[in-house]
Amino acid sequence: MGDLQKGLSYENISIHSKVWRPGEEIDDNLLNANVLIIHCISPDFSILEAIQKIKFKKSSATVVILDENQNEKTRGVSENLGADKYISQPVSFRNLAFELKSLVYKKEYEKECHWLRAFNIWLDLEHRFVKREKHVIPLRNKEFSLLEFFIINRGKVLTRNEILEYVWDRNANFASNTVDVHINRLRKKIDGPFKDKLIHTIHCIGYSFGKNDEN
Repeated sequence: MGDLQKGLSYENISIHSKVWRPGEEIDDNLLNANVLIIHCISPDFSILEAIQKIKFKKSSATVVILDENQNEKTRGVSENLGADKYISQPVSFRNLAFELKSLVYKKEYEKECHWLRAFNIWLDLEHRFVKREKHVIPLRNKEFSLLEFFIINRGKVLTRNEILEYVWDRNANFASNTVDVHINRLRKKIDGPFKDKLIHTIHCIGYSFGKNDEN
């Protein structure tokens, strides 16, 4: 954990570590954190009991599972218990920092309101539907997550890996063109019928979201 703390400090993310033992109560002071990282260094599911304790106390903290074992059972148990994100090692400090910042930013948005808005697009986060101008646009789950990620990061250039790690699990089985295929589908629905195009391909890098004069 010391290396993790040091590495994230270079990304301006400060974390505090605590060894939690099965059966131990969760310190209420920890529940005020933006992110709680549960670091799994062995395939012992007992540490995942902490997720239930955190959720029971109705903490608003984002719960992230950092797993050194790349264990599919750990992933499944984590998701069933309500973890916000499962990340398996190895992962670079930069990518981990990007994940944490995105998760926190998303949660802050959701705390303020149930909508995300960019230009003339509205996302209803609670009921998961999208409007552009007066048109309701049906999106599949991955398309909705893609658009949500774009809006949160409007104006930024996003690499395919960054998109992949937010919308999908980077260790899941997928085709090499998964990101491009889904973005093309989203683009047809979001941009196709409208004059102003918002999803832009950045050659050899990835994508950005915004009006042409912002890219």
